[in-house]
Amino acid sequence: MQVLKAKQKLEEIVSMLPESKLKEVIDFASYLRDREEAKEFLRMQMSSKVYLDWLSPENDIYDEVFKDEIK
Repeated sequence: MQVLKAKQKLEEIVSMLPESKLKEVIDFASYLRDREEAKEFLRMQMSSKVYLDWLSPENDIYDEVFKDEIK
């Protein structure tokens, strides 16, 4: 389905909903947007040089140092 058609279909459905259901639609749409933003932020963090350095074998020594705290 093309974006324009999907938006038109959504507008059609939303226009028939009572106010109480509109609040639920807004809540769900906000959840979807926030979830996508969080995924993108996590992808950016996991591809950062700092994170990749932290995962490098040179830093495995910290696993031994903090083994009592990691359970």
